[in-house]
Amino acid sequence: MDFDLLAELSQPVEFRSGDKIYEMDYTIGDPCAYLILEGEVRVMRKYTPLKMENFDLTKGDLFGMLEVYLGTARITDAVARTGVRALGFSKVQFERAMVSDIAFALQSIRVLSKMLRQINGHIKELPYQGAGA
Repeated sequence: MDFDLLAELSQPVEFRSGDKIYEMDYTIGDPCAYLILEGEVRVMRKYTPLKMENFDLTKGDLFGMLEVYLGTARITDAVARTGVRALGFSKVQFERAMVSDIAFALQSIRVLSKMLRQINGHIKELPYQGAGA
């Protein structure tokens, strides 16, 4: 990835260990997507009060972009597990970075694909809630 180019297309952000970066059901604000430069982040997707999926992310991983593509409120929570330095992207900046840096785009697709596969597996395990349920 071209970190100099990505730095021009984003803004630096920092979080302390335990900071909530965003919460489920919150409206997407700016920045909306993040590239981790240092530290660890846990992204959580809740399916039921008793069932959830954790995605532990580290340096070079991206998060927050799922809702950018879906155009919805947040469907995940994100919490800093350690001190975190990251680049934060608005929706426009994120799309520019995707077009400008193929390695960034590929990493985004890899992380998003992994998350969607895991989420899909859990959705299939949930009891059917048909139209009359």
